[in-house]
Amino acid sequence: MPQFNRRFLIQAGSMLAPALWTARSRPILAAQETLVAPHARLNVTENPYGPSPAARKAIIACVPEAPYYVEDDNSLRDKIGRQENLERDKIALSNGSLDALSLLATDIGRNGHLLAPQPTYTTHLNYAQRRGVEVRYVPLAEHTINLDTLRRAITPQTAMVYLCNPNNPTGTMLDHGKLLSFCKDVSKNIPVVVDEAYFELLPMAEQMTVSSLVHSGHDVIVVRTFSKVYGMAGLRIGYILAQPNRVKQLYSLTTTSRNQAGYAAALACLGDKTYLTGAIAYLKTCRNMIYDICEKNELSFLKSHGTFVYVNTLRSAEKMKAALAQRGVDIRVFDSPEYQTWIRVGTATPAELELFGRVLPEALQEVPKA
Repeated sequence: MPQFNRRFLIQAGSMLAPALWTARSRPILAAQETLVAPHARLNVTENPYGPSPAARKAIIACVPEAPYYVEDDNSLRDKIGRQENLERDKIALSNGSLDALSLLATDIGRNGHLLAPQPTYTTHLNYAQRRGVEVRYVPLAEHTINLDTLRRAITPQTAMVYLCNPNNPTGTMLDHGKLLSFCKDVSKNIPVVVDEAYFELLPMAEQMTVSSLVHSGHDVIVVRTFSKVYGMAGLRIGYILAQPNRVKQLYSLTTTSRNQAGYAAALACLGDKTYLTGAIAYLKTCRNMIYDICEKNELSFLKSHGTFVYVNTLRSAEKMKAALAQRGVDIRVFDSPEYQTWIRVGTATPAELELFGRVLPEALQEVPKA
């Protein structure tokens, strides 16, 4: 079995166009092989395409500033504001979107309970639960968030509604008109958090955001990140678009300042359409590789708008996770009664996905059907 060094592949992937990830590039990669055991990190949603050229230059240029804290984050807030047509006081930065999600969910959740679909992204909801906040879930309908069912589940004790669009792990997107209507109605009484971590991958993305509701004064909190499509998960930079009182609320909970490298990189690459075109093409190529692997193994899956694919293995998801881990492949399983045989496979380098494709038949053979 070929062996590879993931860091080398990630660096190479950020410099090569997606079309170059073909058999022609493998001899080049083979020359760089090390003795590191093959390992595929498909349990996370990273973008190995990496930061944009402008972001890379900004990171290098900011090294002399490394001894100092970022004292003024207004330049990035203002740039986001120009892109979103929002005033600075409706924009807050955070160390990745997870910090903002976790802090706000915990603080708002003290007033009642949080409401979310299931399965969905839950890291921040689990954080809130560990701090005594109750979280209630509403099952998906045909793999999609049912806004009508979610609306009916709201009670006077509901403190906040959380939505991820496209949803993680299913990758499905909400009808934009229905989402706008839901947010306008519900936010009259309680805040609605719309996690747009992957929104750049939606068709006509700029028209699929709900940021216009922030502009018109609704209590909607839009959460974004540079970790996914912008390829900067390790630099921890994200932001929210919200009413000034929510911005003040988040900043009252934040315990640290921005990191120099992440701030400089985000400022340099925000809205870089040339880069985004390449990054999105790369991610779609990786998603197509996962689709092909599933089809070859006769597994059903959901077409995704995220940096992952949700796959029905027809076997215990936990057992499949263990079987794949024994073969050097990590995947993620979500806690949902209706999806006990489903695994989430994240986009990664083509070499990692090839490893997944090679070992998947063995794992399927080892684990009996449910």
